Amino acid sequence: MSDQVSEQYDERFWRDLPSMVSFFSHAITPLQRHFGIGSRELLRRLGEEFGSRVAEQYAEADVEMMLSELSVLWKKLEIGTLEIESKKPLTLLIRDCSICGQIPEIGKLFKCTFHEGFIEGLLRRKLGREVHVEQRGEYAGTAGMWTRRYITDVTL
Repeated sequence: MSDQVSEQYDERFWRDLPSMVSFFSHAITPLQRHFGIGSRELLRRLGEEFGSRVAEQYAEADVEMMLSELSVLWKKLEIGTLEIESKKPLTLLIRDCSICGQIPEIGKLFKCTFHEGFIEGLLRRKLGREVHVEQRGEYAGTAGMWTRRYITDVTL
């Protein structure tokens, strides 16, 4: 296989997380169980890394502008809504998440550690300091979807 063909294959193979999780799950799951590493922890860490990388894309924007642009992106990608509820302390709402709001057979709101990690990683990278984010408030959104409130230790 030529290097160019190999690179194209690698690019297709590694392009998205769901494909990778599906491919590697038969190896990851037994290791997770053996070492007691919970999925919540892994999702939070994935969110932190994801948020950190996203913040790099907004190097020229301040926190408020970055969140405003992400809010527009959330709507454009049809993954729910992201909005600032309060600036002191910075409190974000994620409503009608296209994924979290539709997990079958749970019957109640679950703690979305991915979003907590995403917001934490985003703000940590942007502000250059440790940031605490906690999900609070559980109430229904439209069409049976959920709204989550994320309170931070940041003030805008």
